Amino acid sequence: MRYQSLIIENFRGISKLELSDLKRINLLVGRNNSGKTSVLEAIFLLSGMSNPQLPVNIHNFRDLILTNDDDFSFMFRNMNFESPIILSGQIDNRNRKLIITPLYVDYRPQQTKKQKNTEIVNSQDKYTASTNFVRLVEGIQLDCYNHTNQRFHGQISLKESKVTVPSPYKENLRCAYLNQKTIMFQIDKQMEGLLVQKKLDNVIAILKGIEPTITDIRMGAGGMIFVDIGSENLMPLNIMGDGMRRILAFLAALADMKNGVLLIDEIENGFHYASLKVAWKAILSTCKEYNVQLIATTHSLECIEALSDCYSENEPEGDDIRLFRIQKESENSKVIAATSQVLKTTIEKEFEIR
Repeated sequence: MRYQSLIIENFRGISKLELSDLKRINLLVGRNNSGKTSVLEAIFLLSGMSNPQLPVNIHNFRDLILTNDDDFSFMFRNMNFESPIILSGQIDNRNRKLIITPLYVDYRPQQTKKQKNTEIVNSQDKYTASTNFVRLVEGIQLDCYNHTNQRFHGQISLKESKVTVPSPYKENLRCAYLNQKTIMFQIDKQMEGLLVQKKLDNVIAILKGIEPTITDIRMGAGGMIFVDIGSENLMPLNIMGDGMRRILAFLAALADMKNGVLLIDEIENGFHYASLKVAWKAILSTCKEYNVQLIATTHSLECIEALSDCYSENEPEGDDIRLFRIQKESENSKVIAATSQVLKTTIEKEFEIR
């Protein structure tokens, strides 16, 4: 399953943003605070629109802990609940939509008999008494619409510690979000999947491009992952370099997301520039093998160049990558798209593309 287009409205710092002609591999670039990470979060929410827990998760990804229902305003444009969040997209020629709104509860204090009999002596008291209620936010509502425009309703309330899941909606789209905090979350289970599929030899061959001494990968007790680099003892993966750990996490996540969508924030993190081409070669081939759509952000020109070079060498006539540059213009977001050929020409002419 693959996104073809996406529209984001009133989410985070985005008033309205549209992406069209998404391909298998998609890179989002732009200056800081242009909304790249917010786009990934919006896609994550839309992909799991039947899961009301995800609005909490995306804040945890940013190390933001929601303590009360008012904190859901962090998702809304200018932290204003009055403008509903609207996320819509097309996947395999089928539309889907998610609308997020606050869940309001009106509180009116109960008057005692004595209060009711008290004489109101001036007009100011009359006004106070006639408008004495408070409107509070006690959660958010998620209304999702499938390809037949059938509506499903869910809610989440922190105060009530309650989640209402849209029923009988069943999600068929698989999607995962990787950033610096989540990248190692489920790697042990994902590695077990590669082991069962007898795919570890392929992974080891790829990792040799980063660490030539590696000869084997082993699973230990408690989900520990060990690598054999020819030393007397196996080496825990957790003490290996960032590049080794990240490429292994990417490959494991891609295999686990077969026929789905993988979102990666700042995909270049942890890689030496000399390893980027190795990483992209592995990612491109794995995305194709498992039919996974990749949507990632980057700040790195070297990362963009490595993708362009690797794709040109392996698929010189291909058209399955897109680069989207996001620019903030006043209240609006402008998106400039580049095909693989345009990207290659832009790099050769040394134009700024980040």
